[in-house]
Amino acid sequence: MTFKTFLNFTQIRTLPVALLSPIAGVLYAIYTFGTFHWLPTLLFFIGLAAINLFVSAWNNLMDYKKALDPAYKKWNIIAHEKIPLKLAWGICLSFLAIDLLIGIAVTCLTNLAILPVGGAALVVAVFYTFGPFAFSRFPLGEVLAGLCEGAIGFFLGIYVNSFDAEYFFIKFDGWHMIWEWDFAVLLPIVLVAIMCFGMNFNVMLSDNICDLAQDVRNERYTLVYFLKVPLSLTLYKLIYLLAGLVILAAIALHILSLWSLLMLLIAPLVIRNMRKFLSVQKKSETFILQIQNLVLFNSALAITILIGILTK
Repeated sequence: MTFKTFLNFTQIRTLPVALLSPIAGVLYAIYTFGTFHWLPTLLFFIGLAAINLFVSAWNNLMDYKKALDPAYKKWNIIAHEKIPLKLAWGICLSFLAIDLLIGIAVTCLTNLAILPVGGAALVVAVFYTFGPFAFSRFPLGEVLAGLCEGAIGFFLGIYVNSFDAEYFFIKFDGWHMIWEWDFAVLLPIVLVAIMCFGMNFNVMLSDNICDLAQDVRNERYTLVYFLKVPLSLTLYKLIYLLAGLVILAAIALHILSLWSLLMLLIAPLVIRNMRKFLSVQKKSETFILQIQNLVLFNSALAITILIGILTK
């Protein structure tokens, strides 16, 4: 395997996009709690990179093994680049092992409460395409992508820098385990995380709209299969509307600073991309516009929070 093939197999080009929600989370922690813990943050981002590369490679491997459409299987990167299956398995399991070890280290540096959150995301990463009941073959992809790549990534970026505020915390009193949830702190985080959820939800939704015919040939019955394309496009528009309303609500409730109103500057670009996709749903032409919108939203969120930090 050449280095270029390795980069394509792991789809490393998607990594910067995956880091945006957690970066916004780190900045939210600094803005809200005034804390930054460099070691767990560094380890968290290394683990995040490892699991992102694992997921991309794992999905390519599982799609190849489960493909029913001969044309699709032929153009899967494993067949196209003649990657040995043993090597593909080795790469995937190596990245998974790295993420597991780093996850244990981050848990030791922060608090046990992070374990079920990170563990749930790991289960989704493994079983999204693996097993006889892989999540990708059911109408769950959009919700799981929104949760794991968007909301949970944002939350973990916050938590590794603010765990000592003990708003989401496990502690022991003898043999008694006490799990504390401070909803006065958690609910504002959830509100902003809805925007990150929505952006990743729409990326997966638009991907499944473009791939509907191919997915059916491979017996993947996604949300788009059940909703059909017209209703899926309506949902697509509503998710963007929800994301915008969430940001305005967060500003009105003083969760985010007034500087976050600058996010309105990206509205013309987002709307332009939406209109193009609503006009033509083609993977090679308009799917990339949803990635651009995700980058616009999450980058604008991170930048405006940073301005809030600098001017606070």
